[in-house]
Amino acid sequence: MSVQPVYALPFHITFLIFIIFSLVGWLSEVLYVGIFFEHKFVNRGFLHGPICPIYGFGGLTILLLPQSLYSTWGMLFCASMLFGTIVEYLSSWILEKLFHTRWWDYSHYKFNIRGRVCLLNSLLFGVLGVVIIHFVQPYVMWYLSLFPEFVLKLSADIIAIALTVDLLITVRRLVDFSVSLEKLRALKEKYGAEFTRALDQLQPKIRNIESFVHRFPTLKSLNYKEELDLLKQRIKNVKSKFWNKKPPKA
Repeated sequence: MSVQPVYALPFHITFLIFIIFSLVGWLSEVLYVGIFFEHKFVNRGFLHGPICPIYGFGGLTILLLPQSLYSTWGMLFCASMLFGTIVEYLSSWILEKLFHTRWWDYSHYKFNIRGRVCLLNSLLFGVLGVVIIHFVQPYVMWYLSLFPEFVLKLSADIIAIALTVDLLITVRRLVDFSVSLEKLRALKEKYGAEFTRALDQLQPKIRNIESFVHRFPTLKSLNYKEELDLLKQRIKNVKSKFWNKKPPKA
């Protein structure tokens, strides 16, 4: 199958392909977690919008593979498995270095590498690569060809602006996240036994932390491990009390 390399496409087309893959990845995560685990809607994206950029980068990485790897499904599967794993590992490492936080942890999975990647996900990347090249990408290009060039360029510009704003807001929240954990540690050291009561002072900031904990249950802070673990337990206790609360008698 002949697939036009990403580097041969106009930038706005490549960007729209990135967005489509990110959107499909976000939808897959939401459905998977919602159906099999939470049984409700959970925004699994790192950003506020309905996209998971890691899927966009992964999809583009697969499309950058040499055309010779597309000749057989086996070669494509292995290449996609390898490069998809590299993208996920690097994403985990970069996010950890930037925000001193581990956003996902596969330590409880078999055959994992430092909790950043695991064999199960790698196999799924292989399957995803075959699906993208042989089934998804041809239809994506066909769909984009239905629109005039100026519409595609305008759409890319609008989405790029929205994505930039979303990214800036998310980075600000991540900074608040770290500041909140730092204040949490200060309260713990200052109040000791009265820490739980003093915790109410940070309630507005804690809601920000709760949103990240809800979306990334295996979230870990490298600098404030004890404080984050304590807060997770508090959130768990509050939820437990809420669901076990008996309705008042008539």
